[in-house]
Amino acid sequence: MSDNSKKMAVGVDLGTSNLLIYVEGRGTVFNEPSIIAIDKATKKVVNVGIKAANLVGKTHEKVEVIRPLSGGVIADVEMIKELLEFTLDTIFLSKMDNIRKMLICIPSEITETEKQAICLLGHGMGIDNVMIDAEVKAAAIGNGLDIYEPRGQFVIDIGGGTTDFGVLSLGEVVLSRATKVAGEYFDRQIIEHVKNTHKLEIGDQTAEKIKIALASIDGDLPVDEDGHELTYIAKGRDQVEGLPQQAIIFAHEIREVLLRCFETIKSTLIATLEVTPPELSGDLVTNGIWVSGGGAKILGLKQYFEAIARVPVHISDHPLTAVINGTKKLLQFEGKHYFGESRVGMEARAQ
Repeated sequence: MSDNSKKMAVGVDLGTSNLLIYVEGRGTVFNEPSIIAIDKATKKVVNVGIKAANLVGKTHEKVEVIRPLSGGVIADVEMIKELLEFTLDTIFLSKMDNIRKMLICIPSEITETEKQAICLLGHGMGIDNVMIDAEVKAAAIGNGLDIYEPRGQFVIDIGGGTTDFGVLSLGEVVLSRATKVAGEYFDRQIIEHVKNTHKLEIGDQTAEKIKIALASIDGDLPVDEDGHELTYIAKGRDQVEGLPQQAIIFAHEIREVLLRCFETIKSTLIATLEVTPPELSGDLVTNGIWVSGGGAKILGLKQYFEAIARVPVHISDHPLTAVINGTKKLLQFEGKHYFGESRVGMEARAQ
């Protein structure tokens, strides 16, 4: 076994939609879908990430494509282990004993049983020092917020499986809420809309492409270079005749779908603000709310949340990587006490 000083620290953003991995000294080395494909007969891994995602809905009976996390919940611990082992061992580190510690970021409202399962998962890979922390905490740090001061910070992380809300102060999550209305739910609602309105059956990948191309929730509808409302040609199976078919989806249709979805997110945001301690709530007047995650890229989100919360809303400059960027700092500061210390001081000591 190599000298401990030469071993690396690893940060993991274990998201429902995407798996991101940070390796000390090398940066973010993996950012691909949290999907794994296995051979049913041998149980061996066929592909992970993008290559596995490309197989969704297109496999035969000998290959199974699995999403180990669903709705922010661990659906298959063994497959998460296989996904991480394959990615770390085969692609990056070649030897698992090159890892001296691993930090895994998880949804803030995950159960204690699931937390224990995650820790055991890391230990099962031969990693003794396994830590877990909340995604909203890592996202706040990844957005450049100093959460270690006695001052309230509010973060919304709209991921694939859950939308997480967190109020932070003195380096910890003071309170949190979560809803399973997030990226995957948006996709399912788009599938239902296309089916009911256009009589066309589409798959998950097509629904996600429609969402990425047309999603907006406030302000002007997205337009093309000629100023016309943006559209997307969806291809699938005709619901009536069962034949291959296509339909034109308009941006205003997807806004209507998302506005219905966001009613739950709106309610959860209000409920979180209502129970935020008064002093921390007052801090939000100045600090505002920070939004990260894939859902942060929805057009008009800033205006939508500002109308609800009546405080400034900031959209992350790097919404998809805020959490994994935060793991870098959390790994540096592990074991330190932050009460009364500024982030600048801690960074100086961490160098």
